[in-house]
Amino acid sequence: MASMIVRYEVEGLLRWGALTSPPPTRPDEAIEVAELSTEATTTNGMIAALEKDPRLVELSRLVPLSAKDLLSPITTDATLLCQGLNYWAHADEAGLRERKQNLLFVKASSSLSGPYDDIVRPAGVELLDYEVEVGIVLRKDLTAGTIVDERNIGSYVAGVVLCNDVSARDAMFGATFLQWFQGKSYRTFCPTGPVLYLLDEPEVAKTLANLEISLTYKDAVRQSANTSQLIYKPAETLTHVAAIMDLRRGDTILTGTPGGVILQGTPKLIEIIKTQLLDDGRRREELRAEAKQQAVFLRPGDSVTLHLRDLQANRDLGGQHCRIAAP
Repeated sequence: MASMIVRYEVEGLLRWGALTSPPPTRPDEAIEVAELSTEATTTNGMIAALEKDPRLVELSRLVPLSAKDLLSPITTDATLLCQGLNYWAHADEAGLRERKQNLLFVKASSSLSGPYDDIVRPAGVELLDYEVEVGIVLRKDLTAGTIVDERNIGSYVAGVVLCNDVSARDAMFGATFLQWFQGKSYRTFCPTGPVLYLLDEPEVAKTLANLEISLTYKDAVRQSANTSQLIYKPAETLTHVAAIMDLRRGDTILTGTPGGVILQGTPKLIEIIKTQLLDDGRRREELRAEAKQQAVFLRPGDSVTLHLRDLQANRDLGGQHCRIAAP
């Protein structure tokens, strides 16, 4: 049976628990967890402990908490591998209407933050953007030659987590040779949680195919999608990744964001990037000027709200609420 696992801090001690109350969506909500009796300090170790003894959930004591105490359920030892432009609507708004290859990049794990923590807009960043995504979390190591399909994906995927792949577009497209890693890796740029939705192996394939994500900004739903709309599905992606690199239990793949991000790939923006590729300063200046004519980007004092739901099981998985803050 699926469990909603949370990570939290009480009196300076880090703990794992299984949520026994409805999953939170705001930091001021009261929640209750069954504290897991494990010495695990990482997501990798926690998954291993539950795989070894699923009764850890049943034998736990109940603890009342405030949702604001929740931390990212993915720990910073994990690799964060990301897929880009993996929904047709997002690829289209980026000006890339024909996808022929899976786009992969990494995001620094030090960008991980809690579901209700502030997102800090770095000094010098003007084009701060959001990206709601489903993260898939590995159950066991992925190594060379691994072939993943719908029949065995449950043995490789432990569960899913809600993520916000926050992006500084001026750092991504204004730095030398387009620095996606830099633009997505600032500290606090990956709010994660509130729960790690751990699944039994037989549940994984159907659950991954029917998850609903959404993001609300300025009282309007800006992004909404179902994982059935992913261009490159999790099994295909895991097989592709295994041919390139190793991943470990607890590592997480962010599967891409749907349409509705703030920055839109207009013909003029694409032309600026192409024609000013070797002139970083001019490209950044022109990019900012054109983007700001399109839309208003995230500013200190703004907030974004994200939500995740398992439609297969008709189960709410909670949400994030993060405020944008100055450094």
